[in-house]
Amino acid sequence: MKLRKILAVVLALALVCATFGACGNDAGTSSASGTTSTTSETETGEESSSEAETDSTGDATLNIRVGMEPTSLNTLKATYSQEFSTFKHLYENLYMLDENDVPQPAAAETVDVSEDGMTYTFHLRDDGVWSNGDPVTANDFAFAWQQALDVNVAADYAYFLFFIKNAEAYLNYQGYALDPAAWEEANPDAEVPAEVTWEDVGVKVIDDLTLEVQLENPTPYAPFLFTFGTLCPVNQKFYEEVGADNYGTEAEYFCTNGAYTLTSWSHDSEIVLQKNPNFHGADSVAIDTLNMKIISDGQAALTSFLAGELDVTELGTAEILKQAEDAGYEVKSYNDGSSFYLMVNCSDPQLSNVNLRRALALGYSKQGFIDVAIGLPYSPMTSFTNPAVYGFDDTSFAEALIAENGGELAPAEGDVEAAKGYLETALSELGITADQLTLSIDCGDSPAAQTQAAFLQNQWLENLGIDVTINPKVTKQGSSDRKNGNYQMSITGWGPDYNDPMTFLDLWVSDGGNNDTRWSSEEYDALIDQATVETDLEARQKLFYEAEKIIFDQYMILPLYNRTQSYITSERVGTDPLRSTFQDFNYTYATLA
Repeated sequence: MKLRKILAVVLALALVCATFGACGNDAGTSSASGTTSTTSETETGEESSSEAETDSTGDATLNIRVGMEPTSLNTLKATYSQEFSTFKHLYENLYMLDENDVPQPAAAETVDVSEDGMTYTFHLRDDGVWSNGDPVTANDFAFAWQQALDVNVAADYAYFLFFIKNAEAYLNYQGYALDPAAWEEANPDAEVPAEVTWEDVGVKVIDDLTLEVQLENPTPYAPFLFTFGTLCPVNQKFYEEVGADNYGTEAEYFCTNGAYTLTSWSHDSEIVLQKNPNFHGADSVAIDTLNMKIISDGQAALTSFLAGELDVTELGTAEILKQAEDAGYEVKSYNDGSSFYLMVNCSDPQLSNVNLRRALALGYSKQGFIDVAIGLPYSPMTSFTNPAVYGFDDTSFAEALIAENGGELAPAEGDVEAAKGYLETALSELGITADQLTLSIDCGDSPAAQTQAAFLQNQWLENLGIDVTINPKVTKQGSSDRKNGNYQMSITGWGPDYNDPMTFLDLWVSDGGNNDTRWSSEEYDALIDQATVETDLEARQKLFYEAEKIIFDQYMILPLYNRTQSYITSERVGTDPLRSTFQDFNYTYATLA
């Protein structure tokens, strides 16, 4: 289970803000998979014109758009999906995702997995080389992971290592040891964490090319976790030479072992990646130079694309998509795995009533929301786990859930008559009338975000006679207000970090670091706890089914839609850049026409 209360205290003591932007924010979703793009605009871009296949030096070059200046390109500090996508070009993990999002040995030439699935022994390639000429060793991974679990580093995604034996206990003990009095004040009913040293953590360097990793529990998706950006290797000698504060902040402070090196970073303008000639797979990388143009506005990105200044751009609004079609471009799309909903503050005096939450959830049309408020080819959210995430048999978990349930858990068109019944019950339980309800929706401050909130406002007024106020907020404020419980309903989203239903369903455990609903259920917690240790994968999936049913009975979130990203490419692009649920963009597989 992710990032419990003790970890939150650890991060607070380390003076960091644990807002998991890669995975969820006011306007978009994650990381590792989640994404950072807003619901009205999205991230990347690329160019046109077949005359310009190479630059003046003869290099094969692509000019691509990224939607924001990175908050960090330090693998230990990054939180946004765009940053993690950049790491796929710069670093090679023990496993990497292939073109089909399947983890494959990468920096590790071979992997031995014990019969009980609890021990992974990685045998590293002997031709792995850092961009400074150093060999890649097992210590580069062990050192990186120790830093990620160091409270003084305070990596937001430290919890991604909690599948490793004693990793969570190691971090928790550090939090206590840092300031015992503060820890005990914040955790008055908790036992003092037992002392755990790094030697107790299940990461052992056997020799330069052999790394042994012991897991906390059998973890079917462990290979996927090893591909995640926080688990990238770090060259210890280089890291200590440049200093932790400098590492990954400017071009001269990068040492990479992947397909590309970072050669230039003009902040808020452009990042340049050059093919790494020392990379063992360099011969299979077709693009020599990636010019990553930082363009936050989707309309400006399309204008640059049409002027031949970019090679690919996403189409984040209906108007931008229409302009691209009118210009004669074929619109392409992929499911980025992101699901959007209203998060509900279940500690609110009115919204603590489950029948009121049920009335609100069924009192609007999700398909109407998509058609009227967005106008893009999205799909209604009828399960919490996105349909792009697979279950135990490598098929869509959401589709299996619908079959198991005999239909959708949350009807795409809503159910106004049922909503009216729930509302009547809720008002009776609350002892008020509908006009005494005082409800509000927090949303982004863009016109598109406010249009979405206004659709819900109108639906509830017309269908249920409930008047709801709209509160536009900038992303940072909306995220902070959710963390602090200073909201009633807030439009937000979540994207998967790995290909397993757990990446969605463990959000709502009682002490989950991202559970800002203030909703708690011992039954739900028990299901997720059981799924964490269950080795029978079919039985594990049934536990997830029960968790989904609880979500759509209790409605701590009000479902909206699953996002599909649309984009266009220029005539220069041969093989498209890889764009998928778990790889927001990856140009190592792209070619020129």
